[in-house]
Amino acid sequence: MQDKQGYEIDQILQEMRTDYWRNLEAVAEDSGGAKTEHLIICCGNNRYGLPAGSCREVLKLPRLVRVPRLPEHLRGIFNLRGEIVAVTDICPLLGQGAQTIHESFRLVVVEAGSIKTALLVEVVEGLTKVSEEQVEPLADGAGAGARDLLVGKVVQGEETLVLLSLDKLLERPELTVDQKEQAEGNH
Repeated sequence: MQDKQGYEIDQILQEMRTDYWRNLEAVAEDSGGAKTEHLIICCGNNRYGLPAGSCREVLKLPRLVRVPRLPEHLRGIFNLRGEIVAVTDICPLLGQGAQTIHESFRLVVVEAGSIKTALLVEVVEGLTKVSEEQVEPLADGAGAGARDLLVGKVVQGEETLVLLSLDKLLERPELTVDQKEQAEGNH
């Protein structure tokens, strides 16, 4: 009976050694290049990665209040714990048509500098880490009107993840509503 227990202990120790060396090799492979975390969202049939550091929260779709005379990509506003936040449909900004809103849609509240908005997305898949070596440049002509918003792409198996520059997206003049200009337009 002692031989059987001794054998199990030796086997367990050997498995622990194997796991230890395997983990050391995995850490050595992972140490190449800086990794950044991205939130994977879907818009149309495309997958996009937003820098996770700028994403504040993901919300179920609340009741939106439509504001007259706003561009099609500004879908409305909502109250987020006492703060009024605009909802931006990024599909038109990425050269796609405006989305038909469904109850299953999500809002990703993003912030960069002094600008805060909620991006309307079909699906939030989750987080992924991307190393600098994985990012490939986009082909010429890809992302036609939104080329300045795209950082590159990452091929993950059969899926492609297009990385977005949130800073450049939020700097876009389409996201700023000039109240003075609107007031003058009413006269």
